[in-house]
Amino acid sequence: MIQRRDLMLAAVSAGTGTLTGIKPVKADSSSQLVNETNRKTEGFALALGGGAAKAFAHIPILEAMDELGVQPVEIAGTSMGAILGGFYASGMSGKEVREITVDLFTRKTQLFQKLFLNDGRTWTSLFNVVRPAIIDPIVLFETVFPAGLASNFSDLQFPLKIIATDFYTQSQVVLSEGELLPAIAASSALPMLLTPVEINGRVLIDGGFVNPTPFDVLQTDGYHTVAIDVTGSEFDQGKGLPSGLETWIGSFSITLHSLVAAKLACSKPDVLIEPPIGRFKTMDFFKIEDLLQAAEPAKEDFKRGLSALLNAQ
Repeated sequence: MIQRRDLMLAAVSAGTGTLTGIKPVKADSSSQLVNETNRKTEGFALALGGGAAKAFAHIPILEAMDELGVQPVEIAGTSMGAILGGFYASGMSGKEVREITVDLFTRKTQLFQKLFLNDGRTWTSLFNVVRPAIIDPIVLFETVFPAGLASNFSDLQFPLKIIATDFYTQSQVVLSEGELLPAIAASSALPMLLTPVEINGRVLIDGGFVNPTPFDVLQTDGYHTVAIDVTGSEFDQGKGLPSGLETWIGSFSITLHSLVAAKLACSKPDVLIEPPIGRFKTMDFFKIEDLLQAAEPAKEDFKRGLSALLNAQ
């Protein structure tokens, strides 16, 4: 039986799961630096993919940008990538994003106190079995997100594109204006766990079903593109049978990884980084410090790849 705590953790992840292993792609690889001879306008656009707990590997990338003193012309994010991208575009530094997420997932008592809504709202406003899904993502994110999140897209420091899926038309929706929190909630609305979000008359669910690593929606007119894919490039051979929740979320991951592979077969970003976090499971939120440490090599891959692009301009 799936425990309520497991459901809450899956919801907080707000990202589609992955059971695949991940291997770093060296930034100086010729397969990454495509069309390098075609000089582009100074700047780059960044895609942050979805991937449940594994998407914490985006945090060293955010820190790397701060260390290099650069900022993307825009970010496109799916699911957990939309969450972290929203934090960063709101003006939080990579270090602050690390502190916020590590604090949330290493102080378990504080996390569960937040989840039990001590702000006057009732538990049923968050957790209700009669809704289309068990948990309201907007209430959840209002509860656990930092106060520094921008209210609207127009308040962000640079453009942000958030990917969601239109449930009824089975098509991609790119959200880039209006209220920010509902857009992030829509991009993260994993079926059965998080309630679909209605925006402008469209019923939206997790964006990973249409575009797990959305480098193809980035502004490419004169700019380089950089993508951080956490859906996996290597499959880690685990021991024993996965739990019911891992099987459930992991089954989505198979589709997500296939979608990314299909997109890469048609076109590639100028730099593709796949952090080496394959030994971690999708629900390893409380292992965030170990996961971040494992993802550190991706920071250097990103720095080398981005520096090569910008220096070639």
